[in-house]
Amino acid sequence: MGATHSEQRQALPAVLFIIGAVVFLLGCIWPAFILDDFQNELEASSWPTTDATVVALDISIYEYQCGDSNNRDTCREYNVNYHLRFTINGTMFNVQESEEVSHFESRIWEVDYPVNSTREIAYNPENTEEIDVDPQNYTPFVGPILVFLCSTILTILLVLGGIKLLFNTSSKHSTLTGNDKKMLPQSNEEITFTYVKTIWGVQTYQHPTVEALAQKLASFSCTEQQIDAFFKACQTAGKDGAAYEDRIDLELLNEVNIMAEQHSSIEKYNLIQKANFARVILLGISIIFVPVALVFSLPVWLKYQALPWYGWIPVWGVLSPIGLVLATRQIIRKFGKRADQGLGESLIDFINNMDD
Repeated sequence: MGATHSEQRQALPAVLFIIGAVVFLLGCIWPAFILDDFQNELEASSWPTTDATVVALDISIYEYQCGDSNNRDTCREYNVNYHLRFTINGTMFNVQESEEVSHFESRIWEVDYPVNSTREIAYNPENTEEIDVDPQNYTPFVGPILVFLCSTILTILLVLGGIKLLFNTSSKHSTLTGNDKKMLPQSNEEITFTYVKTIWGVQTYQHPTVEALAQKLASFSCTEQQIDAFFKACQTAGKDGAAYEDRIDLELLNEVNIMAEQHSSIEKYNLIQKANFARVILLGISIIFVPVALVFSLPVWLKYQALPWYGWIPVWGVLSPIGLVLATRQIIRKFGKRADQGLGESLIDFINNMDD
């Protein structure tokens, strides 16, 4: 079993490298498809601009059935047909075009550029009828760029994690046996059960051996209340016997550690505490997105009664974490009823029966 575990650890860096390469390649697919459009927009950004009059505007909506046979839905395509008139050096030009737009873009045309209004356009000086009705608009490229950046960052993290594991596998884990990993760190400091609480509400015991034991008990499904009750029992049980004070030492903590290792418990890796930590992070994310949604998304929605795809990001950034927090609350409540595997009660009984 030890050799198999070692081989798995040695293979893990290679797996991370492969996953990183796959993630990077996937992140390049969308940017590759829009590269030509991006280059065209860059080229059009150098064109001269002029004001054009909207002579005619028609927005048509085409509805069609989409989805599979089990989930039929109605999809919509929006097409804007426009007639623009502009003058360059005394020469009048008329451009009539039709293009497919999104629902949000159709609302922009309808609200901001009705018939007889004007809008700034860019035109190709070498071919005046070639125009860009929305010059220097790089919004459609935000999504692909974000995907590329996120995939690149994730790839870097995976590669760095693989490199770290590659160096640590031989230096650290090869020197530790299975029994070493199960032992508590042995500290010569005076045994104390005092603790401090972090900003996340997590109890951290000041004595390193006690803290390691607390983490071990938590990994074996003991709740924070059970661990606290057990350590308090260690301090108070000696009041009925003078000899007990000498038992609050490393020997006692190591004995409890052995009991935990031998207990027939399913390791839960302290999921309740981690879920509570995740809830704090989710609430923080929601709070961060609130001002963005109020400053950007809300005014756009009030004006156009629609949002672009990127306008929904702060909205979902506010609502999704709140929904996940409510969901994890129920999960924690259900899990808390099943997490205890009896170790907490066994330890309390052990302390109470020590003097018998």
